[in-house]
Amino acid sequence: MKDEEILQEAINKYGTNHQLDMAIEECAELIQAINKVRRAGLVSDIITKPIMSVSIGDTIAYSNLCAEVADVKIMIAQLELMLDKDTIQKAYDTKIKRLSIIV
Repeated sequence: MKDEEILQEAINKYGTNHQLDMAIEECAELIQAINKVRRAGLVSDIITKPIMSVSIGDTIAYSNLCAEVADVKIMIAQLELMLDKDTIQKAYDTKIKRLSIIV
């Protein structure tokens, strides 16, 4: 089964409202994970992968952030299946254009 088929099956099984709730939950967990990585001091110009000399807590915080990014990517992919792709793309293009002007 392809990824998109799996994502659509989840929407079909749990329903749109539930998947919207899951998107909210996963975004909230991502926010918490970002805060933990920031508190661990792993943020400079990039978020650095902890090396062996750092604490196990730092390594766990980094791994958790990566896992939460994956969860949010899955929910974004489901949102893209539930919403109009053209409308999303137009908004994306507008925002990328605006970003390109300011960077």
